[in-house]
Amino acid sequence: MFNQCRKIMCWVLLLSLSFFASAPAHALSEEEKITMIIESIKDTPEGTRFIRNGKAYDVADAISHLNLKRSRTKSRLKTAEDFIKYAASGSSVSGKEYLIRYPDGTTVTTAAFFMEKLRKLKAGKD
Repeated sequence: MFNQCRKIMCWVLLLSLSFFASAPAHALSEEEKITMIIESIKDTPEGTRFIRNGKAYDVADAISHLNLKRSRTKSRLKTAEDFIKYAASGSSVSGKEYLIRYPDGTTVTTAAFFMEKLRKLKAGKD
């Protein structure tokens, strides 16, 4: 009888541990999501350029610029989607879209780049 109870307790403990091990530590806040999508530019291949108003910038300058825009829009933009749509996708001065140009010449809009990163974040894949 004692061995039977011990086996059951072991199984309950193992199942509990597997549940908690697979559960996320916490849901990401919108601020954490914004930080992570901005920082995701660092994961691009060396030589990737951020194109703003027709001029190419390196990754560090891109992150700096996006963080500046973030600080200026923080009170108005509450979600990561808002940040992407209204701040990280283009120039509020010229109206031109921001682009990311990879070393092989492939170019994508920052809107598409960041929305894909956000999608992966939400799915737990990044």
